[in-house]
Amino acid sequence: MQFLRLVGAYWNSRSHRGLAWLLTGLLAVLIIGGVYLQSRINIWNARFFDALEKKASRDLEDLLWQFAGLVLAAGAIMVVTVFVRMTFQLRIREFVSKTLVSHWLSQGNYRRLDHRIGGAQTPEFRISDDVRLGVDNLFDLAVGFSTCILLGVTFFEVLARVGGGLRIDSLGITVPAYFLIGAVVYAFLMSGLASLVGWSLISQISAKNHFEGMFRYELTRVRENGRATVGRSESWDKLIITRAIEEVVGAWRRVMVGQSRVSGIASANAVLVGVFPVLLATPKYVSGELSLGAVMQLATAFVQVQMALNWIVDNFVRFAEWRASANRVGELAGAIAAVGDAPEETAFEPVQAGLATDEVLDKV
Repeated sequence: MQFLRLVGAYWNSRSHRGLAWLLTGLLAVLIIGGVYLQSRINIWNARFFDALEKKASRDLEDLLWQFAGLVLAAGAIMVVTVFVRMTFQLRIREFVSKTLVSHWLSQGNYRRLDHRIGGAQTPEFRISDDVRLGVDNLFDLAVGFSTCILLGVTFFEVLARVGGGLRIDSLGITVPAYFLIGAVVYAFLMSGLASLVGWSLISQISAKNHFEGMFRYELTRVRENGRATVGRSESWDKLIITRAIEEVVGAWRRVMVGQSRVSGIASANAVLVGVFPVLLATPKYVSGELSLGAVMQLATAFVQVQMALNWIVDNFVRFAEWRASANRVGELAGAIAAVGDAPEETAFEPVQAGLATDEVLDKV
């Protein structure tokens, strides 16, 4: 994808690569630290509810102090993570925007694009809004996905070890790691349902962004052309802009319906995910095989696993928005390459005429 090539060039830029890899490493350390704290909180849950069940007041007091420390540590990591992530997003957006603007203005490409259709439509909207949405959503999705993978690996072990197997006497069988199996089945059912209902959102959001850009283009065209505000020109401009508004409204309505369906599934999942693990643990808790602390530890681990396995349910709309914006930026990059002298596959390399991209941009 052309958009990912534009973003990836940041790590190869001569004057940016040092900071790029530093921020990448720092962000990775913060993600791992956050997941480690979640595992410690999960262990704390088991100890706290076991102490509560035994009414051990001294243990409860110590555990509350431990919890305060965990909360402070988690808050500190979150603050630093948000700052580093947003700094990274801003740097990438600046780099991609300057790269696109440099090639858009180079050799009069912007004039030749005015006579093209398809990927060349509304370049201003794509450079200003689609680059921002594409970069921001890409980072949010990448950080969230990485976090969920680590959470899944960490808490899979908890579900398998603490949950153990479930003996079904009526059938004379034992289901091994039944808690883990239940979590996986539940997650795939929810993810599959969300994918089935929400897949059309990608094209719907792409169409919505296209019509938003065309609406802005028509408004700009009328202002820049400076047509007379009387007679047929005024009526014609009003008709075109009114149609553009109607297309934007129609596109938003289709997006609203799609987002409502996905939100309904996500809401149902938010309710069920807190109840389902307790129901799974009830047989072993009633039989005395699990303590209250173990039940709560399994419940919190189940939620963390769902965050990993149901990642698509919680982020389908954001993924659709990112895909739509990234495609539009990629289309613009391809269109600029097509009207320029350089072939598309080399037009956006980080080195041009012996200079790094950022050095070229400083001379624009």
